[in-house]
Amino acid sequence: MRPFPETEADTTPGYTGLRMLRRSGGLAIAAVCAAVVSSCGSSPPAPTTASQVIARVGSDTITLGQFNVRYQSAYTSIVQGGGGHRSAAAVTVLRARILGGLILDTVIRQEATKLGLEATPKEVAAEVAADAQQAGGTSALQTELAGAGGSIAQLQDEITANLNEQRVEDLFAQQRAALVEQILAKGANFATTAKTYSDDSGATGTASKGGDLGVLSAAQLKTYNPAFAAAVESLGVGAYTKAPVHDAGGYDIVMVYSKTTKAWGVRHILIYAGNPYNVSDRPDWFTAALFTAVDQLCAANDIEVTLTNAGGNPCTAPSPSPSVASPTPHPTATAKPPG
Repeated sequence: MRPFPETEADTTPGYTGLRMLRRSGGLAIAAVCAAVVSSCGSSPPAPTTASQVIARVGSDTITLGQFNVRYQSAYTSIVQGGGGHRSAAAVTVLRARILGGLILDTVIRQEATKLGLEATPKEVAAEVAADAQQAGGTSALQTELAGAGGSIAQLQDEITANLNEQRVEDLFAQQRAALVEQILAKGANFATTAKTYSDDSGATGTASKGGDLGVLSAAQLKTYNPAFAAAVESLGVGAYTKAPVHDAGGYDIVMVYSKTTKAWGVRHILIYAGNPYNVSDRPDWFTAALFTAVDQLCAANDIEVTLTNAGGNPCTAPSPSPSVASPTPHPTATAKPPG
């Protein structure tokens, strides 16, 4: 299976309608606008029939209407960013990313449904209502979203996808944390295990240091999540929590390697499941799990794509770039919500 198209951009404007993964790991939301802003045009998308089925993932279908919501949002962000002359190749990349995101979100929703975790319309409506209240009313929210290249429909789409992913990722994180506990129970070295499994990574993370947070004073410990701090205070030297600590970052396995009356030497293994969940922090192991699911669907011929000029079926070899002279179809612009 080939990866979905990628971009080297690493910043994401709000409400772009782009929820995408890269197989090389890491970032889950693609910031394609920054990459193609100089080559995407400012002419509006041409009308087409929004009810058309453009892809199938197992027994579920993806419609052109769903595609349009994300495309229009991304397209608006590009225009607001000063997009110039349209390039057929850039449009194909944009369309392929949006379609790829819809396919992956469908895979996540199918898993959420199977696990009884799928976001309901009532829950999505409640989230939108909360956003509207914070913005000062529905009209104010619509204006705010439009200014960021979004819409109410796009917000509903994003909330649904985020809730589904957060819930599935949280359950997977619980299972991964339980696996780490089993590994430690068999006598594995804590620091070595942290280097392999901890999601506290990056330039300022602790994974590469064996999960070492250093020696924390009482004052420093108070700045941590109360559940985390309580776990540290309860442990003796050399002991670790036999059940993961659920805190704002996810599931922590905490170990104390030194202790005085005023300070604790602490290591931890974080299995990320942030609350609130941030898709841009999606851990590599969850990305890998999603692509494994896609691979299985591909092997069963359960992914079909009929949308043209969108990179083709992700299960097949890359399609050649379209000729600049070839006509580039565009979806219908999402209608402005009533103000």
